[in-house]
Amino acid sequence: MKTKLIYTCLAIAVILVGWGVTWANQTAKINSNRTKIDMLSTQVENVSSQTTEADKAIVRIETKIEYIIKGIDEIKVEVKGKRSK
Repeated sequence: MKTKLIYTCLAIAVILVGWGVTWANQTAKINSNRTKIDMLSTQVENVSSQTTEADKAIVRIETKIEYIIKGIDEIKVEVKGKRSK
């Protein structure tokens, strides 16, 4: 009878230890995933801000190109006007 009690207590202890190890592993995985998610979130924010800056730069370049084209058109008109005089 004593042996059954000892085996029962050992079985319960093994189950509890196994459950504790499993719980600790799951908690570690969850924390690791949270860290990865935070890092990815930061990277996404950085890429988003870079994209916004790139878009702004493209708009500035397009605006400069438009001014250059307008300037060239004005010069063409002026040259044509001088030729016809």
